[in-house]
Order: sequence, then C-alpha cells, then structure tokens
Amino acid sequence: MVLRDAMVLVVLAVSSAAFAEDDAQRRAREELEKQLTQMVGTAPSRVRIEFQPIDDPNFRVEEFELSVDGKVLKSPTPAAIAAWIQDGPMAMGVVDVAPGRHKVNARVTYHNTASALVSEEGDHRWKVAGDVGFDVNAGIEVKVIITAVRDPKQADMSKRIKLTFPSKPSMISKLDDGTMPEPSTLKPTPIDAGPTREQLAAATKAAEVEAAAEAKRLAAEEKKRKADEAAVEKQRKAEEAKLAKAAAAEEKQRKVEEAKLAKVQAAEEKKRKVEEAKLASVQAAEEKKRVAEEARLAALQPAVPVEPAVVDAGAAVAEVPAEVDAGAVAVAEVKPAEPIDAGVPVVAKAPPTPEEDETPWLLIGGGMLVALVVLVFVMRRSGRVPEIKD
Repeated sequence: MVLRDAMVLVVLAVSSAAFAEDDAQRRAREELEKQLTQMVGTAPSRVRIEFQPIDDPNFRVEEFELSVDGKVLKSPTPAAIAAWIQDGPMAMGVVDVAPGRHKVNARVTYHNTASALVSEEGDHRWKVAGDVGFDVNAGIEVKVIITAVRDPKQADMSKRIKLTFPSKPSMISKLDDGTMPEPSTLKPTPIDAGPTREQLAAATKAAEVEAAAEAKRLAAEEKKRKADEAAVEKQRKAEEAKLAKAAAAEEKQRKVEEAKLAKVQAAEEKKRKVEEAKLASVQAAEEKKRVAEEARLAALQPAVPVEPAVVDAGAAVAEVPAEVDAGAVAVAEVKPAEPIDAGVPVVAKAPPTPEEDETPWLLIGGGMLVALVVLVFVMRRSGRVPEIKD
C-alpha cells in the first residue's frame, strides 16, 4: 500500500511538471504514465472551469462563450454573470476528459455602462479572447480560472482589458486501500445555460413588437413635428405677405400723393408763367408808350440855333531873323505874322427850358404808377394782400 501511495504521488508530481516540460521529458512522462496505468488501473480525469469577472458594477458582460478542445460548452447567461455577487470566481462548468493534451478557449464582450460625459471609458465595449493549453493525467483534475484583468493605465483603450488563464492541477481522491477509485458516474453540476430556444424566440418576437411600436411612435412624433413646422412656416409666409401688401398700399398712396403734389405745383408754375407773361406784356406796352411819348415831346420842342464858339488864338508873333556877321551893317527883314487855324467854332448849348425839365419826371412817375397797378393786380390774383415792403 505504501508503494502504491508513492506511485500516486509520483503521478501527481509528473502532472504538475507537465506544464513546463520539453518533448523529451514529455515522452518520458507518457512512458511512466503508461507503466503506472498498467500497475494501478484507469483513473478518471477532468477539467474544472471558473470565471472571475471585473469587480466594478459599471463593467457588464454582454457576451460569454466557452469551449474545450473546440467544443462549445453551455455557460451562464450574461445576466447571471452580472448578478454574481459572491466573493471568488463563478463556476462555469466541469468536463470529464481523457488523459492527454487539452485546450480551453474563451471569448468575452465587456461594456462600460457609465456615461461618456463622466468617464473616458463610458459606453465603450471590449471584445477580448484567449486560450490556454495543458496536459491532464489520470486521476487529476485541472482547475482553469478565466480571469478578466483591467489595466486603466494602459494608453491604448482597446488593450485595457485582457483575459488570463491561471491553472492548477489537483488529485481527484486519495487512495486508502492501494487502489484507484472507480471512475465517477456523477455528472457535473448542471449550470444555467440561459433561456431555451422557445424562450429566445418569444423574447425576440416581443422585442420586435416593441421595436415596431417604438418606430411607429417615433414616426408619429416626426410627422407631428413636420406638421407643426409646416404650420409655423405657413403662418410666417402669411404674415410676410400681409406686410408686403400693406407696404405696397402705402407705396401706392405715396405715389398718388406725390402725383397730386406735382400736378398742383405744375399748375402753379403754369399760372406763374402766365402772370409773368402778362406783366411783361404790360411793361412792354408801357415802355412802348413811354418811348412814343418821349418821341412826341421831342418833336414838339423847337430847334435852338447853335452859335459857333470863337477861340482866342492869341497875338501874332514876329519872327526875328538871326544876325549874320557880313562885315557890314545889315537891316533885318520884317515878315508879316501867319494866321493860326483855331478849328471849327464851338457853339455853347442853350440851357433847358422848364418844360424839358418836367418831362422825364412825368415819365418816371407814370411808370411807377403803372408798376404799382400791375403789382396790386398780381397780388390779388394770387390771393395775397400787398404790403408796404412790396
């Protein structure tokens, strides 16, 4: 019995060393296991898998997939994983395997449910995967703990979460009589693998119905919003048309008033020109009358003879000849003085008669009287009383 206990201990030691052996050591180990199997018989072997989630309520598992040697195992649902509140890892399953090399694969999707406004990792998802290979000997159970590790200091956001697979072998049972226990006929404790296909179909249909109702509600809200916007736009255009109509009416009224004012001004200008023409005609007639009167008065005045004026030309000057020294006494010859032309005689103008002095003043007074009459006539026609300053 002591020998067999020693053999079992050797098997355990060999299984523990199988994780870090080379090919030569592996062949030696397999040969030793073969001999031990022939000596002690066949013993069961299995793999126990557990999952250690991130200890943070904001990080939730959305997807979890587990497989052993390529065979997908039923695993707890993400909701069951999220509800795990006990200390330590969560059991995922136990698989009976044949002695030899085995491999565990896992794929996990994590979601940070925090808001992106309060955390840079908020609403971010990580899809991580990993695997581990190991050897399992007869009578040995290998426990693999799939651990999600978060490194918040990692600069690359996608690498902040990763999976590790720490593994540990252990004996299934101790020997008490020198023989290995019979292979276990007990099945591993069943693990809730989530809802059935029918439940999933019903949930999917309910989700589709809810999504359709939500889409219908959103479509109705969008239709109402567009209708409200159309009504506001219609009201705005009506107000703009009303303002434009009022502005057009005001512009038309302004043009009518301007036309009336222009017509009145044109009439006044025409009237002014007519009055000026009349005044000019009256003045021309007065001027013609004045000229005729002057001509008549000039014709009535007698002609006054004009006597030529006598100009004193002065006394005659005798020319004294120069003395010539002829050696003898000579007598100077006396010549008569030559007459000097004094021009046409100038006759002095006779002084004006009293009638001639009064005639210009009469004309001036008559012109002023006519101008005063015309001014009074014009002022009365324009509706204005003449004043002294006019």
